[in-house]
Amino acid sequence: MDLIVVRHSISVANHQDLISGADSDVPLSAEGVAYAQKVRAAYDWDRFDAVYASPLQRAQKTAQILTADRPDIQLDARIEEMHFGEWEGLSADPIRTVHPDAFDYMGMFNENYAKYAPGAESYASVIARTAAFLADVEQAHPSDAVLVVCHGMTIRALMAAVLHAPVFSFGTVHNVTLNQVHLDENDGFRPRLESYDQALV
Repeated sequence: MDLIVVRHSISVANHQDLISGADSDVPLSAEGVAYAQKVRAAYDWDRFDAVYASPLQRAQKTAQILTADRPDIQLDARIEEMHFGEWEGLSADPIRTVHPDAFDYMGMFNENYAKYAPGAESYASVIARTAAFLADVEQAHPSDAVLVVCHGMTIRALMAAVLHAPVFSFGTVHNVTLNQVHLDENDGFRPRLESYDQALV
């Protein structure tokens, strides 16, 4: 199976540098729509046997643009963004001041963040649900090319699940970049990472 995972295009929350997880169903910005259309022209998005997307509108809209409104896009809640609890919709900057140990050296949430954000989802939970999603996709599409459109934290968790590596081994995933893994169905779906956060335009 050739698995291509793409983060959604630029959302209105990205513009405002706000924490937007599964409970912030924000749309793409006008710039995000235009950027997805630009990326659409830079790659063969018609080659996929199956397309999956997060049910959040920023991911759905990106998938629709990239695939020219393909009618059989499958939505799966297991690939929606992490739930950030009461930190949803907030700016991260003040939180970095109050809880510096909730961030790593790159300014990204580390495993401590869930201790401070009431109702937040742990990295372990995101990895578990993306791993379950991956297992079903492998069974349904063992030798197919599969496109998944989802979210930054979700992609890091999915890569951790695919490659059996710590989630903190994976850096920031930018909007509409290519993340590609080949999983060999004749070798127990042994993974081979072919690209990570590869810009197309």
